[in-house]
Amino acid sequence: MANRSTFSRYRSYTTQKRNRKRILHIILTIFLVYYGYLLVNAEFLRTVLWQSTTMEPTLKSGDAVLVTPLPLGTNNLPFLPFGLPGWRGPERGELVLVVPAYHTPASPWLSAADELIRFVTFNQVSLEKNLSKPWDQAYTLRRVIALPGDTVRLDNFTASVKPAGKPYFLSEYELSKKIYSLKDSSLPDSWRPSFPLSGTQTEITLGRDEYFVLADNRSQASDSRTWGVVKRDAIKGIALLKYWPLSDFGGL
Repeated sequence: MANRSTFSRYRSYTTQKRNRKRILHIILTIFLVYYGYLLVNAEFLRTVLWQSTTMEPTLKSGDAVLVTPLPLGTNNLPFLPFGLPGWRGPERGELVLVVPAYHTPASPWLSAADELIRFVTFNQVSLEKNLSKPWDQAYTLRRVIALPGDTVRLDNFTASVKPAGKPYFLSEYELSKKIYSLKDSSLPDSWRPSFPLSGTQTEITLGRDEYFVLADNRSQASDSRTWGVVKRDAIKGIALLKYWPLSDFGGL
């Protein structure tokens, strides 16, 4: 009887030990999957579900876009004190993911909870987006028009840029690395150049680390005309391609 009791206790202990190992393996697997999600989503590829008309005709509401920060470099990796270095800056004509100047950053706890909820809902639900004010977007997509040192002006919604060190202006299309078109824009005849969203912008010269960004639907969007110039650290990634709807799949 004593031997049987000892064997039962040993078997119970072995079962408990096996169950603890199984639970630890499950927890470790979930952590590694979540860390991989954070790593990919924050440092390699980010999905943007676009819900705006401000970038028409390039992007329509409901489009899904892949964005990468890799060429520009990344912030600190998740749970690590260092990031990945980039190899270039934003280029004229590129669509970039920007933190608008008016955005109020969420608390670290809310940001962490938002990442977790996006993870378990496959990026379909964003706590930060649902709790923020409709106009206070954490990120938006805009097109780079002018780089540090450039002089830029706007006439009838089309930008002209004098590159740093050059004596002449060229249109944004001549300098762009990308081919794109703008949505036809019109404002009431009484709309003054000093009003917001105006198609006219007096010359400004960008300082070090400053970029001028515009929407493609310029009579319906806020951008550097209203926010002012964008600092380099406010540009979080470059739009690579549109993957939804599949009928519009392609590079940006």
